[in-house]
Amino acid sequence: MNPYLIIATLVAVLAAGAGGFKLGADHEVAAKAREEKHIAEAVEAANKASAEAIAKIKVVNKTIQNEVQREVQNNVVYRDCKLPADGLRLVQQALNGGAVPVGGGKLPQEAAPVGR
Repeated sequence: MNPYLIIATLVAVLAAGAGGFKLGADHEVAAKAREEKHIAEAVEAANKASAEAIAKIKVVNKTIQNEVQREVQNNVVYRDCKLPADGLRLVQQALNGGAVPVGGGKLPQEAAPVGR
């Protein structure tokens, strides 16, 4: 083979690669410029819309001459409620899933009242 032909082929391949790289770089720059243009247009449109909305706002000052209305809430807190262990267990079961009371919901005859 002719060495000049090999060198010419290598130079042609390198030139094609460099040209492709240059075209790709130019394409990327153009794409970035288009994107920045779109962003600038969107910002301008948003500024225009907000300026129009702000211009439509009308401030109205009113003097209110009514009496102050107060609402009082009384929340009952049962801090001192004391239950025996069985009663507390039944309350927990009821809160956690609606347990069925033992004995059909009737108290036994010998049950004494629970005091504080």
